[in-house]
Order: sequence, then C-alpha cells, then structure tokens
Amino acid sequence: MNNFSIALKSSNDLVVIMPKGYVNDLGAERLESTCEQFFNKGIRKVVINFSDMQYLNSIGASVFTGMVQKTLEYKGLLCFTNIKKIHLDVFNMLGITKHVKVFKEELEAINFLKGKK
Repeated sequence: MNNFSIALKSSNDLVVIMPKGYVNDLGAERLESTCEQFFNKGIRKVVINFSDMQYLNSIGASVFTGMVQKTLEYKGLLCFTNIKKIHLDVFNMLGITKHVKVFKEELEAINFLKGKK
C-alpha cells in the first residue's frame, strides 16, 4: 500500500499540488518538501487538491502541521480542496484547518488566491 505520487500544476505565483494514493509519513514528507521547494522559488500560494488521496495515516496527517508552519513562516497561503470528510475531520481535530482555507473545488481555491495580493 505504498502507492504514492504527486502531480503538480503551477503558474506565476500559484501551485496546485495533487497527492495521489496513500499518504503515510514518507508521502506527507514529500508533500511538505515539495511545498517548501515552491516557497523557496518565491511562490507563496499553494493549493493541495486531495481528490486522488485514498488513505491518510496519523503520522502522515501530523506532517501537515509542518506544512502549515512553513506556510506561516513564508507568509504564504495554503488551501485544501476536494477533501473527504473523514480526512477533514482529522485535520480539524489536529487544528490544521485553523490556518488553512478549505474549499470544495480546486477552482474555488484558485479564484480565492488570485484575489489575494
């Protein structure tokens, strides 16, 4: 069950990261690293589209707190989209959603971020 990959879509100041498969500790660390790479390039607007994420274990979920921390350090904006209720419940419980905008669809998040300077 270690089938994990990341797809990316980026434009000038925005990146959409799409994890696919099973997000365990290694997968979440790859997500965090990918996010930080874009921050280092000057991109501060990040959307994570969870539509192809099948499973999320507790260690994988906790690594998302690191992503939130990096986003705050870089004064970025992080949005989650297409997230299953069970995963959203976990992120709510961990307090992650206090620092992340959650949207039903990717386009909603992109439009929101395009309106931010």
